[in-house]
Amino acid sequence: MQTPAHHRALFALFFAALVLAGALGLAACSPGNTVTDEFRIGLLGPISNNPARFGAHLLAEARVAKINSQGGLEVGGRKLKVRLIVADTAGQTERTMSAMSRLIQQERVSAIIGPYYSREAIPVAAAMESLHVPLLTPSATSPELTRGRTFVFRVCQVDSEQGAALARYAYEDLGLRRAAVLFDESDAYSSGLAGFFQKAFAAYPGAVAHREGYSSGTQDFQAQLARIRAAGAQVLLLPNFPADLSRQLPQARSSGFAGLFLGGDSWDTDMGFHSLPEAQGAVYSTEFFPATADARLLGAAQTLAAQSGVELVKNAALTLDALDLLFAAAKNVGSTDPVSLRSGLAALRGFEGLTGSISFTDGGDPDRSVNILSISGGAEVLRLRLGPARQ
Repeated sequence: MQTPAHHRALFALFFAALVLAGALGLAACSPGNTVTDEFRIGLLGPISNNPARFGAHLLAEARVAKINSQGGLEVGGRKLKVRLIVADTAGQTERTMSAMSRLIQQERVSAIIGPYYSREAIPVAAAMESLHVPLLTPSATSPELTRGRTFVFRVCQVDSEQGAALARYAYEDLGLRRAAVLFDESDAYSSGLAGFFQKAFAAYPGAVAHREGYSSGTQDFQAQLARIRAAGAQVLLLPNFPADLSRQLPQARSSGFAGLFLGGDSWDTDMGFHSLPEAQGAVYSTEFFPATADARLLGAAQTLAAQSGVELVKNAALTLDALDLLFAAAKNVGSTDPVSLRSGLAALRGFEGLTGSISFTDGGDPDRSVNILSISGGAEVLRLRLGPARQ
């Protein structure tokens, strides 16, 4: 659950975003933003100060370079050069807002890819909606991001659906009845996914879901884990990021927890901890798994990754899909005007990307395919492939 202090801070960011939107509105709507020989796209990514060695922007730049080497992207009967302007957020909300301002006011982008984390994407989304410029995040999963908005889209699964899918898998497929959640109270992704899982799991007959929160920066989780073990949990959801997971998995086993570890798509942001002995047998959901990807798209992405010196991980694959979704939208409407692009995105059905099938059938949350994976011998193994639910 998010704390009152967190809500106050988030409100302040929303207010700042709306003020910024008012200040930039005229500039964003000027003819110079819509009539150009380039398709200008911004990318907000945590390039520096990122333990997961973020490199998705390098893969995106390689994709754009290849298109430009072929004469550009055909839009409305003419070839347009694509220009990708990358801005480093450093994982900081204030810096993200400043970078967004520059991309729109100075660079006159037609759309922005990113931010990648919900805590940064939520305030940016408020401003982008007021500016009527499309925002397409590869990996921010909080439902708050798109709620009530028509210019904000995501490529990844949404936390509410991810939580329900994990709860259903634990209860129906595995037959488990007692669950627990250990989550970061100050992180929008972690607390959000924890809440959705708990609500969905507890709704099943005879099911019990215990929850334990902690503050960011916590190193010792023994107190929470002792209560989780006392609750008789058979499955422990850890909707957290690798830095915390690398501590939580060993501490949970040393505390006596012998049940199943369950995770969300944050488990795929840096897979170094997958080699831990305690991670073996854990199950998590993710949008990208090479074995289920289209062979032609996968081959092309792997070639780009090798040329760029980038590992083809989930966020990189989602970023390529974000680019291709914008390209498809521009081609379909024959324009790179921001308002037209929004209409083009909203109308996309059955888009086949590197991370699977994607459709926008009801707002900015995609109806998409998802993988349920397990970790075995440090590698990922497909347990279940869930197709789009609303097609």
